[in-house]
Amino acid sequence: MTNAGRDVRDARPAHQLRGRLPAGADAPLIAQVRTAGGLEPVEAALCHWRARLSARDRAMLTGVTELAAYLRERERG
Repeated sequence: MTNAGRDVRDARPAHQLRGRLPAGADAPLIAQVRTAGGLEPVEAALCHWRARLSARDRAMLTGVTELAAYLRERERG
């Protein structure tokens, strides 16, 4: 890939990150995206990570709900 091609490829994530990261933090991130082979593998990894977090969050909420019900029953005696 030419340098111009890399610049174009890097423009999309750089534009998306503008204003969201501290100054200078975007360069290492862009390098990691390059190492990963582009945005698609990174997006897939993030999607998987979000799904795992959502599943964990739902399990925690279920656990808290069940604990609250248990404690209410104990208080009633």
